[in-house]
Amino acid sequence: MDTTRRTLLRGMAAAPLVAAAGGLLVPSTAEAVELPASRFTLNRRNAPSFAPRYPYDGVIGRLRPYLGEPLSLSTVAARADKKADRVTRWPRSSSHPSQPTRPDVEPERRVPGHAFRWDSADFTGKKWRPQGITQDYDADGRSPAKTLLVSWYDNTGNQGARLSVINWSTSGEITYRHVLLVEPYSQRDDQGELRDNIAAADLHAGGIAWYGHHLYVADSMYRASRPTFPGIRVFDLRQLFKVTKGGGIGRQPDGRTFHAHGYEYVLPQTHAYDWSGRAPKLVISQVSVDRTASGPGLLASEYDGSGSPRLVRWPFTAAGALRTGAEWAHAVPRGTNTQGAVKVGSTYYLTTSHSSRRPGELRRWKQNWAAGPRHRSSLNIGVEDLTYDGSGSGALWTLGEYANDEGGSDPRAPFSRYVYAVRP
Repeated sequence: MDTTRRTLLRGMAAAPLVAAAGGLLVPSTAEAVELPASRFTLNRRNAPSFAPRYPYDGVIGRLRPYLGEPLSLSTVAARADKKADRVTRWPRSSSHPSQPTRPDVEPERRVPGHAFRWDSADFTGKKWRPQGITQDYDADGRSPAKTLLVSWYDNTGNQGARLSVINWSTSGEITYRHVLLVEPYSQRDDQGELRDNIAAADLHAGGIAWYGHHLYVADSMYRASRPTFPGIRVFDLRQLFKVTKGGGIGRQPDGRTFHAHGYEYVLPQTHAYDWSGRAPKLVISQVSVDRTASGPGLLASEYDGSGSPRLVRWPFTAAGALRTGAEWAHAVPRGTNTQGAVKVGSTYYLTTSHSSRRPGELRRWKQNWAAGPRHRSSLNIGVEDLTYDGSGSGALWTLGEYANDEGGSDPRAPFSRYVYAVRP
């Protein structure tokens, strides 16, 4: 995740947990502190946070005559237009004149055959950076990973966030297509006529989770001009639409065609959950599906460079919606720079990053969080989100963001932008 954006948000994130903040205890360096779950609440929002606020579903319905019938995720996946390169041998360590040799992902952690790199334009491009990852097992708790979803954010401009729909298999071609995430809205023009439109979703998309037919996207982009503090954006994966390929974003002068910054497919936002808790504001930078409790829930964490990020679980309802009251919350010891978090059985796995010049880590805690991380494994530079495939492979999928756009001419950075799986 971009350091500058994180720095801007850090001031809005939780301060150290002191007694003044609701009587909480300061966590030690060894043990996590349980926090009052009642203080970690969300508020569901069904319309844009910027004025005027017209319900998303109404806008999407009125746009249907122009956008056509919604498409399924499988339909868009079948229309993949890019090919990824399967990685059969992990790249060797490379050296830098002023730096030590860069460690690779530890060999005993890698899952053979479960790695690929993007096509050359996406592998080396500086505009978009990969962030979040999720897959089929998250969605239904049964299916093996055959469709991977990866989020990216625009590092250089204002095109928001996009989603890669990836056809994954252990043999054969690995193909994918990008889809732009958009926010539908309505505004009145100079003549007072209501005009429905789409805009690029203002998102960093640092973590994503696919549950049922919904895609949950971490929203960490605070804007002082907006009345709400961000939380989680939600997109309906049954409502993908095809638009006219062309530059710019939104309704075109002919009034009938829509562009999406050159992309042919868009995924509109359907609702959101804004932070409404009484605890110090939680900057949600990562989300994952947790199926280890009595019922599935959404596990969310914050990046937090201070050393004690908070991990919160919101349960899903029987109908698949997200409950707005948290089930539990903890301040995690020694979890600095958390990028991804999942729970497997009674064990939590967290990825942590250490800039564009140092390898990231996979850290492991048992459920009681005692004595800090029990094990640390080296991962790639720029490691990001995590997702767990519990269908049989038992793999932890992760990915890297950098493509030599950080660290100047440092030759190690291109080794970062892989998608791969490791053993828990």
